[in-house]
Amino acid sequence: MSANKVCFNCGSSSFVSDRSLGGKIVCSKCGSSSFKNRSSSFLKGKYFIFLAIGIAIFIIIL
Repeated sequence: MSANKVCFNCGSSSFVSDRSLGGKIVCSKCGSSSFKNRSSSFLKGKYFIFLAIGIAIFIIIL
């Protein structure tokens, strides 16, 4: 499976081919077959949240 896919339920990016389902790709952690594309904007949003928290802590210290 492509590295830019993640499980819709648990967010894991590790998948296996389930032989009992005829080779259908499923999540190795939760068993779901629902996937979504990993968004690069998630990482950007996470970066801005940590930056905002860091600035707030810096202002409180001063």
